[in-house]
Amino acid sequence: MTEKSERTEPDKTTDVLIALPNSSRRSLKSRFMMLARRVHLYAGLFLLPWVFLYGITGAMYNHQTLFPHQEFRQIPRSVIEASRMSEFPNPHALAADVVKAIQASDGGASIELSADPGAEFTSDLMFEVNVDGHKHVVHINPAGQAAFVAIHPPEDFKPQRLLQNINHIQIESNPIGIARESASLMLKETGIMTSEEPLPFGWAKLNFLASLDSQPVRVTYVLKDGHVDVTKYDGQHGMSLRGFFLRLHTSHGQSPHWNGRMLWSLFVDAMAIAMVTWGLTGILMWWQIKRTRRLGAIIILISISTALTMLVIMTDFYASTTL
Repeated sequence: MTEKSERTEPDKTTDVLIALPNSSRRSLKSRFMMLARRVHLYAGLFLLPWVFLYGITGAMYNHQTLFPHQEFRQIPRSVIEASRMSEFPNPHALAADVVKAIQASDGGASIELSADPGAEFTSDLMFEVNVDGHKHVVHINPAGQAAFVAIHPPEDFKPQRLLQNINHIQIESNPIGIARESASLMLKETGIMTSEEPLPFGWAKLNFLASLDSQPVRVTYVLKDGHVDVTKYDGQHGMSLRGFFLRLHTSHGQSPHWNGRMLWSLFVDAMAIAMVTWGLTGILMWWQIKRTRRLGAIIILISISTALTMLVIMTDFYASTTL
């Protein structure tokens, strides 16, 4: 009996030693999944305002009537039918007219419509009038019998410009000249040899606050061409709430200084990283639940197929319209 126990003890010890690495691996995997879940959860909670901002403002860009700043009035179908829009040419007919006009303008240029021209209008036809300080814009759908009027309130984001007799100024230190000479040297040092002088690109500006006749003003100086604007400053951005949130949606790039815009750009980066992280951690959590693997795999295949289809469609759209 003792001999049997002595023989079996080493076997149990060996089993324990063999099991330890597997247990350790399971523990490491479990900790990693726990970390992935926590990152997925808390990143979402911390960036919740940005999630709402980009989701809602993205929809606002797509639909002007969502949280509108202006009033919309639909044009009755009877009014549209009574107008001359029934005579408005369809895209294909108008494309043929354009080709004919090009031929006539160029003495019979050899241009002709493609077999499938894909003629499409890019937007509504719009006409505006100003009534009692309100801008009224008529939107007419050229491809369908639909129209509406958008009534814009008086513009609330129009800084009061001062010193209107001053448009451009010359700075004695010539900052743009200094930067241009420096750019020439930098190009040569990087092996880009050219006899041409670098031309200013973009619209770098200098913004600062000043006082004009004891009145606070904001000064904007454009380095490219010396244009200067002096506007009244009251500490307010002057935008409507809708305009402010839409501006936040499109704010991009980084400021040369540590300011509010630089901090905002860091949160934009954090949001980008978080979105990728949510995708990856979501895949990990989906794979952990075995009963959802098959359905999840089907959904992923459908998602990839849809994305590839949209890629082809939008590539063709931008190639043919350059919009």
